[in-house]
Order: sequence, then C-alpha cells, then structure tokens
Amino acid sequence: MDMNVVVNAIKAEMKPSMGCTEPVAIALAVSRTCEYLQNPAEKLDMVISSNIFKNAYSVQIPNTGTYGIELACALGALLSKPGNTMEICADIKPEHVVKAKEMVAEGMVSVKVLQSSGFYIECRASNAAGVAHTITQDAHDNMVFCEKNGEVLVDKRTTEFVTSEEAGEFDVTKHGFEEFYNWANEIDVEKLSFIREAIDINMKIAEIGMEKKYAFGVGPSIQNLLDKGLLTENVVTMVRRYPAAAADFRMSGGNGSVMTFCGSGNQGISTTLPMAVFAKYMEIPEEKLLRAEFMAMLMIMYMKKHVGRLSPVCGAMVAGTGSAAGMTYMLGGSFEQISGAIQNMMGSVAGIFCDGAKGGCAVKVAACAGEAVYAALYAMDDSMIGVSDGINSTKAEDTAKNLAKLSHEALADLDMKVIEIMQNKK
Repeated sequence: MDMNVVVNAIKAEMKPSMGCTEPVAIALAVSRTCEYLQNPAEKLDMVISSNIFKNAYSVQIPNTGTYGIELACALGALLSKPGNTMEICADIKPEHVVKAKEMVAEGMVSVKVLQSSGFYIECRASNAAGVAHTITQDAHDNMVFCEKNGEVLVDKRTTEFVTSEEAGEFDVTKHGFEEFYNWANEIDVEKLSFIREAIDINMKIAEIGMEKKYAFGVGPSIQNLLDKGLLTENVVTMVRRYPAAAADFRMSGGNGSVMTFCGSGNQGISTTLPMAVFAKYMEIPEEKLLRAEFMAMLMIMYMKKHVGRLSPVCGAMVAGTGSAAGMTYMLGGSFEQISGAIQNMMGSVAGIFCDGAKGGCAVKVAACAGEAVYAALYAMDDSMIGVSDGINSTKAEDTAKNLAKLSHEALADLDMKVIEIMQNKK
C-alpha cells in the first residue's frame, strides 16, 4: 500500500475549526449560498438532518456568548464572502450578533428537521431578485448541489459513497486493523509530522481551558480536586484532565480553533490528546507516539465509516476506542492485546449515546479518555473481553460493525426523541 495515499486520506479528515462543527457548518452553508445572491438575503429556509439539529441546538457559537440554530443561519448570511471556511466564526463581531438577533426576531429564518442520522444541510436563500439553493451533505464543508434561479450550477450528489483504490483513493473499510498495525510499524515516521502539529494545536486549546472554568469546567475541576487531595495524580487523572479542558473551552464558544478529526472537534481532541498525555506521563518516545496516533486514526476512520459521521453513538467513545489501541501500542502490546483493548472499550462504554453538543460533552470526553487507559492496561494484563460477551465478536472489526448495526437500526429513533426532550424541557 502506498503510504502517501494513506497519509493524505488521514490529512483529509483533519481540518481546523472554531467552535462546535455543526452550528459552524450551518453558518458556512448559508454563507456559501448567499454568495450566489447579488443583494443580501431576505429569507432563509433551512432543512437540516436530526443529527445536525441535535448538535447545534444547545452549543455556544464562538464570539457570540450565546447559542441558536437560527442565529447561526443569520450570522452565516451576514458573514457571507468568498473563501469562508470552518473558521468562519472568527470574523464575528458584536455588531454582527446584534443584527443577527434582529433578523431572527423578524422571522427571517425558518428551520425544518429531517428525520435522518446522516449529515444534511439544505439552504434556500432568497430576496426580491432571486433564489439560491444549496445542499451540503456527508461532511461539514461538502457542498454537493447548487442552483440559482432554477439553473443548476453544481450537482455532485450520489446515492452511494464509492471509492476506488485503483483511482488513487483510499477506502479504509477495505483494510483491517492488523494492516493498520503493520503500517504503523513500517511507515517512515517523518511522514507523520502533521500529527504532532495537530497535537500541539489541540494542546494549546487545552492549556487555555485549564486557565479558568469554561462551560462545565471539567478540566479545572479535576485540578481543583487534585489540589484538595480528593483525587490522586496518576496517568488516568492526567489523561482525563487535558482533553476535558480542551472540550470545555471549545463547547463554551471559546475564541480558538481545534484540529478536528472525521468532522468533529471533540473527536479531534479525543483522538490526539489522550495518547499525547499518556505518552508524556509514561515517558514514551515521540516516534512511538506518532506511530500509535497513526494506527489509531486509521482505526477510528474505519469505525466512523461504519457507525456514521454523525450518529446516535458518542464520537468521543469511538475516538477513545482508538486511543485505547494506541496506548496499548505504546506499551509494546502485541496486535492481539491491541485488539483486546478495542474489545474492552466496545464492551464497556460503547453504550454512551449522543444527546447533542453542549458543555457537558467534556464529561464524556473525560470519561472515555480515562476508560481508554484502563482498557489498555487491562489488555496488557491479558484481561480482554471476548466473543461470549454481548455485542463483542471474535474480531475487533466485527464488534465495530455490530455497534454500527445498533446505531443504524436499534437507535434509529433516538435522535428524534432527544430532540423532543430538548424542545420540551422546562
């Protein structure tokens, strides 16, 4: 396998983003739609999938001090200009927030929720002179359709996601975890410098998140409990603290970007930081860390392809499962023990469901990061959940597919029920 193709596939899943990716994606979709109008939009009609609604409903929008799907839409219209990216919220000024709130109050934005676990944002922006219509699908910045006044300008919609490795593309599902393990051992480590860059970006956010309590304040709270002697400083506590602090800052709408992975900032945090903190505490060499991250990223990509980019299953749990594999690798574990660490995670925390993006996500990030350490240490002690238990199969890949089956079928109605609860809370 050409490792350049593999590395490029991983890089394609890593993009900087300021703020929770779902409201940001909504703002970006509106921004791109409004580019096709000569004059400012007077009406925005949105259709978004239930997973987008769930993750955008409660989370803070950067530089606003507040939240709201309609507000994100209005801000996207106000910030519309060529070249916007997932860091669009960096340009929000106080006057934008005031104007956007006025636009929402005047009824400019309507939002309908599509019962779908996929990634779907449809925007119709209109004014007296015309209408622009776009669809963003499958990824946060993947605009697949655009028409202006009925004339189709872009149409890249497909009914099925297809890749061809003969064409130089990489389909992670055509390979297995043992291949990823072997590639991690064989790859030229100089090709992995981009992983260190991602770690440094996310660690910088974690350090800001430790300065004071943002959102729920899980990272600083752990430090306070350490200072009081109610917790003991050890590898589990440290691995929980920093990813949680990064999630605290991000979910509070902090003015700083994280490196996302597979479309999620919290997944990016939960992929990079637990292994990095583990390596520092355990004095693991840098090269071993980068190889472990590389292997884990491929495993996470594999699981996400089956479970779904957005799903009823918590993304921090999936990233934590990859982290457990990476930690086992760093400890010198065999492939069987690495697989065992994955099985340990799937057999314990796989049931964590996603009830939307919000400050409390930091608690889930911390829980999955800490459990990843235990899963790795259990596996190194040859304590591994086997095929006799629940959804666990003989192969770790098959266990991931079983989780995907539950996510797509058994939990198909979960998102709409979560939305119902959100909208009816007192």
